[in-house]
Amino acid sequence: MTRSTVSTTDKTQIVRLPQAVAFPEGIDQVDILKVGHSRLIVPRGRRWDDLFRHGPRATDDYFRDREQL
Repeated sequence: MTRSTVSTTDKTQIVRLPQAVAFPEGIDQVDILKVGHSRLIVPRGRRWDDLFRHGPRATDDYFRDREQL
């Protein structure tokens, strides 16, 4: 896990991302999702991309023996 610090300037918070977890070149805007006390920062407009590409998947036998009602 990579850690960083939170700084406050005026009424804005700043989180520095260490190089190991920095966004790739070309990412200049992000979306911030608030989940309880956590914050999830993702490239703007790509909120679901990683979830659909790398998230949980159903197994091949999912619903294979599903009873039709």
